[in-house]
Amino acid sequence: MSLMNYVKRVFIYPIKYSKSEHYKMVLVVRSDITMGKGKTAAQCAHAAVECCRQISANEKYQQIYESWLFQGQPKIVLQISDKEKLMSLASNARKAGLIISIIKDAGKTQLKSGTISTLGIGPGPKHLIDDLTSQLKLL
Repeated sequence: MSLMNYVKRVFIYPIKYSKSEHYKMVLVVRSDITMGKGKTAAQCAHAAVECCRQISANEKYQQIYESWLFQGQPKIVLQISDKEKLMSLASNARKAGLIISIIKDAGKTQLKSGTISTLGIGPGPKHLIDDLTSQLKLL
């Protein structure tokens, strides 16, 4: 994303929110790579922690973050068929003004170093995330 597009997204097209809005986080795991249950859980945890780190550090998103925490931190784990689709989804989520985290494995256990395994999206407005991810299946 170019610097100009980033500036436009942050300052000209911010996400609108209200206290009655429902928020969620989505963790999207690639189904074309083999990971054990524990590895998958760890990759999802990395994505969730990174999304939380980003949103808590950004004053513009504080209302969303606090509302999401108050609502019980809803999150869902979905699967996606390959890296290209994951990266396309990440790009679309970023363009929509959502927080994202792309997890690249360190290569110490089951995956090769640099393998992109998981995408975190949100916390963000449920309707906005659902628009991007409704075609994906539960993991």
